[in-house]
Amino acid sequence: MAVEPWVTCLVNGILYNAMFHSDGSALDDDLVGRYAVALRVSPISDEPLRRQAAGLRAAVASDEVLASTFEPYPGWRPYDEAEFRSFLTRLADAVEQGIGPDDPGLPEPLGPPVQDSAPRPRGLRALLRRLR
Repeated sequence: MAVEPWVTCLVNGILYNAMFHSDGSALDDDLVGRYAVALRVSPISDEPLRRQAAGLRAAVASDEVLASTFEPYPGWRPYDEAEFRSFLTRLADAVEQGIGPDDPGLPEPLGPPVQDSAPRPRGLRALLRRLR
């Protein structure tokens, strides 16, 4: 079963980042958590998070080879296919757990809301005026 091209791009983006930007780190639960947040805050795909999680599951269920797209740096251990598929499954789980029932997939605000006595402007124009 083949996956959609955007899913292949998503999986390859995750693999590339894990291999070359995470220093070939172990595909442990810490990395799963960091990537789940990264998919919300700095997405690789324009697809909604629910669809991305479903795409990751479709890739894992496919018969395509997922972990051999890129050669690791000399001396670095390549990811095993089963290890990478397990990582993608755990990542899909973490992404789905982070999405609320009405969440369109937007990042959560960082930190608690600011409590001050000034009235808060509403909308994009008001925000831009406040930033000037």
